[in-house]
Amino acid sequence: MADSTFCVGCQLRDEHIKAVSWCSDCSELVCKTCTRIHEQMYPPHKVVPMTEIQQLSTSILKLSKNCEKHSDQKNELYCCQHDKAICVSCVTLSHQNCKPIIPIKKAAKGVKGGTAISDLERRMDNLSQVMENIMRQNETTLEDLKKSRNNIKKKVSEIKQSVIAHLDKLEADTHKDIDDKYKQCYETTSQNKDNADSSSESLSTWKRDLKALKQHTSDINFFQVLKFLDVKTYEKELEIRDIQAVPTLTYHPPKTESTIKSNHPDLGTIDIENVPVIMPLLEIDQQCQFLVRGQRELSFTNSFECRKLSSYVSSMFRGCIIPGNRLLLSLFLGNNLFICELDGSNPKEIKLDYPAARVTLYDNNHVLLSLGNGSIEMINLKTLKPGKKIKVGGHCRGITSMKDRIWVRNHPNTLTKVDIKGKVKNTIHLRFDPFDICANKDGDVFCTNLTSDKVYAVSSDGKETEIYNRCDLISATGVAVDDRGYVYIAGRESNTIHKISNDGQEHDIVLTADDGIQNPTGLSYNFDTRELLVVNNYGCTVNIYKTQ
Repeated sequence: MADSTFCVGCQLRDEHIKAVSWCSDCSELVCKTCTRIHEQMYPPHKVVPMTEIQQLSTSILKLSKNCEKHSDQKNELYCCQHDKAICVSCVTLSHQNCKPIIPIKKAAKGVKGGTAISDLERRMDNLSQVMENIMRQNETTLEDLKKSRNNIKKKVSEIKQSVIAHLDKLEADTHKDIDDKYKQCYETTSQNKDNADSSSESLSTWKRDLKALKQHTSDINFFQVLKFLDVKTYEKELEIRDIQAVPTLTYHPPKTESTIKSNHPDLGTIDIENVPVIMPLLEIDQQCQFLVRGQRELSFTNSFECRKLSSYVSSMFRGCIIPGNRLLLSLFLGNNLFICELDGSNPKEIKLDYPAARVTLYDNNHVLLSLGNGSIEMINLKTLKPGKKIKVGGHCRGITSMKDRIWVRNHPNTLTKVDIKGKVKNTIHLRFDPFDICANKDGDVFCTNLTSDKVYAVSSDGKETEIYNRCDLISATGVAVDDRGYVYIAGRESNTIHKISNDGQEHDIVLTADDGIQNPTGLSYNFDTRELLVVNNYGCTVNIYKTQ
């Protein structure tokens, strides 16, 4: 990159001449000689002395006048529809249907005195205030985090000390019980020992006396002594019988000893919770710049009222275009499907065991239905009969497929990816709850969120991105992706169909109430026929459009 203190033009000739001015038309620094050259161009370039721009940031000074997509071309045109400066190549490649496109010189006329600068200054002032609020809030949050950390640590220590104190008490109580039981056993055993000693001494005396009397006393006296000692010996025998069992101490550990670690694996868990804070509204959120419709990209081909299918049919919920220029439609209430021509003629009814929440074309011979009972059902388009069921659990709503991949919303804030055999390939947890979903050829899934009117893209690796959020899209319901990767969104309450690029940068309103769009609820696109199905008027009518 050229040194910011030297003339850019001279540096191209390997000359290092100090810059004295800045050419706003070329966005480059110029020396005194080059200043005169720029001022003599036709029309003359606006050259500003360095002393007047010293406070400007480098990013402004180096702002390129060239197209970001075609770096070799200057932005000489302005697309009013997309509010964007573009080059000539952009017109033919991505803005061919945009109107009006005017010279950037015409668009810039009067800009310094227009409302755009005052609006930008107001938004920047507002953003500065919001950022100051955020910085103060972050400073407060940092202090609160320190307090929370210390309080949590203190609480954990208190729990630990409480557990230790409880264990200490249990230990002390158990020790006291051990001592009491020991004392009882000791006294019993000591008493038994003393009794045994006394009995042994008595027996020795009696045996000695009995032996002596046997030789020297009369039979009568010896008989009396014999009977006396017989009684005494019997008494000692009874005493011996009573002390045949000796006390001992036995320890029975608590039943929870083996599970104490598994029952108490931690002292609590720590989670990070994002707590909403009150912030001033951004100026941009208080404004609503409505899109200007471009040249018509959809041509109307067919429309019919759903009651044409059957006398008891009042409305449909979802549908898709299937091979043979036919439609498959699911009832809003009821266990029925209808297959008919694009104009609603020749209807054929298919009975189901459970109402279908959403439908999607799997291949030229099969359609997949998401059912509220936690399963996906396959419909054979040749036999017009229900086929295999894939159990995925939960409550199935949005469903989409691409090649052999199937995505279904079967739990809140969750997308489950399965194959046709029902094997779960991936479970993606989201920060929003998908209402309707549709995949593109690359395996990216686009989702509407009815509560926020936002559109999200979930990449094949599970990365979630908000790509579209405008105040002229109200009650975002149906979503469809065309063969070029553009995403169509139905605004039920705004009575609009939006078309956006896969990153949300390009966007347009392609159908409005002027085109007969009234409370659209469902969309489906057929790659082969390049037709868009719109379930319109709360499901009472079906419209078909051909894309250019």
